[in-house]
Amino acid sequence: MGETAMSENRAGRTSFFEERDGIVYRVYNDATRGGASARQVVLPESLRKYCRSCDICQKTLYNETSSRVPEVSSQTRDDLNVPSCVAVVEDYDYEADNGQDNLAGDEQGSEDLPEIGTWGQKEDAADVKFGEALTYDQNRELQMLVQRFSEIFSDRPGNTNLAEHRIDLTSDAPVRQTPYAVPFALKSSLKNELQQMEDLGIIRKSDSPYASPVVVVKKKDGSNRICIDFRRLNKITVTDPQPVPSPAESFLGMSEDKYFSKLDLTKGYHQIRVKASDVHKTAFVTMGQHYEFLRMPFGMVNSGMTMTKAVRRLLEGMDNVVDYIDDLLVHTKTWEEHLQVLEEIFKRLKAANLVARPTKCELGATQVDFLGHRLGRGTVGLQDCNVEKVKDAPRPNTKKEIRSFLGLVGYYQPFIPNFAAIAASLSDLTRKVQPNKIVWGEPQERA
Repeated sequence: MGETAMSENRAGRTSFFEERDGIVYRVYNDATRGGASARQVVLPESLRKYCRSCDICQKTLYNETSSRVPEVSSQTRDDLNVPSCVAVVEDYDYEADNGQDNLAGDEQGSEDLPEIGTWGQKEDAADVKFGEALTYDQNRELQMLVQRFSEIFSDRPGNTNLAEHRIDLTSDAPVRQTPYAVPFALKSSLKNELQQMEDLGIIRKSDSPYASPVVVVKKKDGSNRICIDFRRLNKITVTDPQPVPSPAESFLGMSEDKYFSKLDLTKGYHQIRVKASDVHKTAFVTMGQHYEFLRMPFGMVNSGMTMTKAVRRLLEGMDNVVDYIDDLLVHTKTWEEHLQVLEEIFKRLKAANLVARPTKCELGATQVDFLGHRLGRGTVGLQDCNVEKVKDAPRPNTKKEIRSFLGLVGYYQPFIPNFAAIAASLSDLTRKVQPNKIVWGEPQERA
């Protein structure tokens, strides 16, 4: 008799924890492959009491030191009650101009936006990735630490009181717009997404005089994402004067660090409440329905700063952590210190009722890519894809395009000696006295 606990993952992928002779295994059942496999994992004794008994998987299980993953019979798979594969819906991104910073391209600020049809997926602490270069003992220590704080790893947003999102306006006149048409092919998925968000307490039905439209935005890869077009509301919003800080300069001091861990807060903005008196200002309309946000929405001009303030309160006094909005990076020189810092962060996340997205967390790595930078193994540099992005950038033709290009390369200013002097000929073209359509000359080409 083995003891088994089950958790369902995205796209019909189900996993089971099974104990045998004092060893706990995680069994993976993938509906897309029609088979099952297992690998040995380490769980503390305190978790085993939550398992339920069963007689399944009576085959030799896969040990992580083995090179072959055995298949389990289809009958066994049926006994495991593996669900049919969930249809994959297009990914969505947010590219509308809503006053949001995106300093390092597409890596941050986009993947955690509300996606059509993804709220049903389930992830847990067992989905967290560990560094490939860890020793057996290090891997075991990290696994036990993660399992101690397993409740902070989830794809369902938490609900913190570290901050509250305020929306101060320069006008009392409600912003109300006609809803945009929704493509017929997306209506069913959009309806499902809204219902899921309502079930999670992120939105509720509204009778507010405010009404911003929903827009479906095309990503560069051809896929789509839904978002709320708050541009008109942003125009009358009092902007937080404190900008979202850039962490780029912090990276320069990490060349001697040996261990890195990345944590990505799950739907970070949706873990912060909107101030009760401002909830009605977040209202939006689509397909004949009227909703408003109880949690901080994406696309508002001050959302990034509110998130940053919450994270700064969370990390107060912790010098070995760099943050950018809802992305965190732990960096240390020793393994012992790394475990201590992670444990402290986990304690604070638990106390603040914040959670991290398991599949987007990477712990104990010796090299990581973070916010457009590659860190670790004695070096601090730029990701190749971002270097190519600068090289391949088209020649600017207008002031707006010049400012956009300067924003792109300016993020990497710490790696460019004499940046201000080099960029001066480009910056001069954005002055008021200059025409909107710029004149590109030899000084600009050299820059």
